[in-house]
Amino acid sequence: MHISASTFLLVSSGLLGLSEASKRTPKNPQTCCNLLNQKFHGQGKVVMQSHPDYTTLNAHWLAASQLSPTCIFTPKTARDVSKAVALFSHHHCVFAIRSGSHMPNKGFSSTDNGILISLSGLDEVSYDRHRHIVKVGAGNRWTNVYNHLDPKGVAVLGSRDSDVGVSGFLLGGGISFLSNKYGWSSDNVVEYEIVLANGSIIKANKYQHVDLLGCLRGGSSNFGIVTSFTLKTYNINAHAAGVVRYAQSSVPQLFTPLYNYIVTGQDADPNYHIIPNFIKDAGQPHRATFTQFYTREVDLSNPPLVMKPFVDGSIPAYNNFVANLTGVGSLPKAFGGGSTLSSPFRSQWHVTSVLADEQLFRTIHSLWLNVSLPYETSIPGFSNSIAMQPIGNKYIQTTNATPGRNVLGITAPLVVISANIYWSNASDDTTMELFLKDLFTKIKAAAAAVGKAAGYEYLNYGGVNQNPLTQYGHNNLVRMRRVKRKYDPRNVFGTLVEGGFKIPGI
Repeated sequence: MHISASTFLLVSSGLLGLSEASKRTPKNPQTCCNLLNQKFHGQGKVVMQSHPDYTTLNAHWLAASQLSPTCIFTPKTARDVSKAVALFSHHHCVFAIRSGSHMPNKGFSSTDNGILISLSGLDEVSYDRHRHIVKVGAGNRWTNVYNHLDPKGVAVLGSRDSDVGVSGFLLGGGISFLSNKYGWSSDNVVEYEIVLANGSIIKANKYQHVDLLGCLRGGSSNFGIVTSFTLKTYNINAHAAGVVRYAQSSVPQLFTPLYNYIVTGQDADPNYHIIPNFIKDAGQPHRATFTQFYTREVDLSNPPLVMKPFVDGSIPAYNNFVANLTGVGSLPKAFGGGSTLSSPFRSQWHVTSVLADEQLFRTIHSLWLNVSLPYETSIPGFSNSIAMQPIGNKYIQTTNATPGRNVLGITAPLVVISANIYWSNASDDTTMELFLKDLFTKIKAAAAAVGKAAGYEYLNYGGVNQNPLTQYGHNNLVRMRRVKRKYDPRNVFGTLVEGGFKIPGI
């Protein structure tokens, strides 16, 4: 294979840049804040620790994950982000990026050692009804997007929790209530506006920077700071949604209809979407909560066939809050008020995936209960849940049909298994890490024993000790490395941004 001199110089200079960037010593963070303040003098966009707005801007919904950046930068435009990133790159300043900071992983959306870029000022929501698209600023939470679109009778593939930030959700792939019908949320982004490490502002779409387009669909924040997303919209307004809660005695009856839904129902009727979640609080019987969504109104006395087993009372439920609603923004009302905006607890997540198997689902549920049991009395504040979320054929079909193929690497349907734990005391952090490690080691072994291990890890549920990018497959890792070296040759977003999941081998 012949390599031109210009190509050789470009590649070799990029590799040298990566090496040099990793060796440079970061500049003192206070000096960086002062330089940033000079750059934006008098604009009120640089908030020092002594400023009265610092505490509010720095707040994290999980108090245990909150850090103390030296200052906080609050850009209002992509051009603001561009100037700041160019300054950080030139002076080698450590920084962190925050959209919604939904993940509990400490250091993923803040820093104790540099500048926090809070994207909350990038809150544009501009709907184009003729082109059936909406441009969404990266600093939005989904509730703001839904509130803008609901009166217009349209919806996007946003988060199922309206308090989640737009950017991290879409850069991790994104599972939506509409995904059984339209695929991954990221595959419904038609354009990304992104600031690169050198301060350039470019757009990645099916016409330009297609290589970058695919890597932004699941590659997280490794390539730059996305400042806006342009998404497809769909005519969905009236729908059925809510929560059905089952007591411990009903849980064993759920696995057969759950398996049937996963292997046939979600493809046969893609209007329907559920989140199967099993919950155990210390000292309480375990229970199941199945969140329901159907893309149009239903006769609840005679629900669609795919929905029927979960809502018709044949499996006894102690609460059934499914109702016909208007506007996707009404979902938090159906779910009892939406997410908690602040928590005094500590938390960790972990994720894996398996192929569908009814007996394996029962085994995973039993493992979860048995491994959790000793901690219920020994760990103050212990609370624990595990979810089983299917990724069906529509996700794969949409990926195959979308320009800029995503890097997630899924070629066959699977089920995402994710755990979410809470506890009270910092002294128990290591114990809780070991709990998750033990639980998921057993889950993976059980899946492997019956030939049902899948390997994929959904990035948006990834734990602090995981790196889901490593599970995207060899070819996608090669793609991400190649694109990384092209668009961030000095590895600014791998070295100066300390948190987040990094591309291995860079």
